Amino acid sequence: MAELGLGTMSILKHGEAVGRRILEAAYDAGIRHFDTADVYDHFEVERLVGSTFAGRRDELFLTSKGGNVRTEDGMRWDPSAAYLEQALADSLERLQTDYLDLYYVHGGTIEDDLDETIAFMRRQKQAGVVRQIGLSSIRPNVIRYWLEHGELDVLMTPYSLLDRRVESLDLDIPIVGRGPLAKGLLTAEWSERLTDKGFETWTASELRDVLPTIPTPIQAYALAAAKRTCAVVLPGASSVDQLNELIAANQADVDSDKLDELLARLPIHPYTKHAT
Repeated sequence: MAELGLGTMSILKHGEAVGRRILEAAYDAGIRHFDTADVYDHFEVERLVGSTFAGRRDELFLTSKGGNVRTEDGMRWDPSAAYLEQALADSLERLQTDYLDLYYVHGGTIEDDLDETIAFMRRQKQAGVVRQIGLSSIRPNVIRYWLEHGELDVLMTPYSLLDRRVESLDLDIPIVGRGPLAKGLLTAEWSERLTDKGFETWTASELRDVLPTIPTPIQAYALAAAKRTCAVVLPGASSVDQLNELIAANQADVDSDKLDELLARLPIHPYTKHAT
């Protein structure tokens, strides 16, 4: 059965005290898979996770990501071994651990020296610093290269009822599905979250037609659908109330026939970029 983890990108939205309460509430509810990244809130999320769970490391499945570099203008990508070596060491220090259960290369393009990056990650796994090698990507050409040339254990990629692109790749690898609630569109508050921009390949008009047809509780069906494809479903929460709603939705019973019908009628959109 697929596992419910917690993505931590938004836990500091309302401050450190709230973020710590979210982590503790998730732990108390039995969640042990915690995912973070060095760039989340300029390293502060890693520090919070590390300090919150100090002394409980062995009870956790702890993951992080490296490769994105914060700049004054936003972000740049650096997949070099030299950069990743320092990024990984810094993440370990902030997380107060000497190993990660899973470490992701956080993005990348087909123009990168992927062989160098793959070789670096393989060395970290051989040294025991990283237990599993992950790639966090939405680019099918990069995903395929890693699968053909790398020692890839886990793929993190978006997955939701509204973004099922990864199904078109027919991959034989565990998938960690991020964004299973599609930025709140797959919750009871979808009408408040819907904008004229739509979502991925869906137009706003299409979403207004399809979202009311998803069985309720919509959040429960969204998570149940993600668990059909993903080994780990990774929603986020910016409050304890949001977290509790996620946990309740994950535990709710859904009608399997309705879920089958829903998945049968919702399209699997193809990738439109970075296919080759």
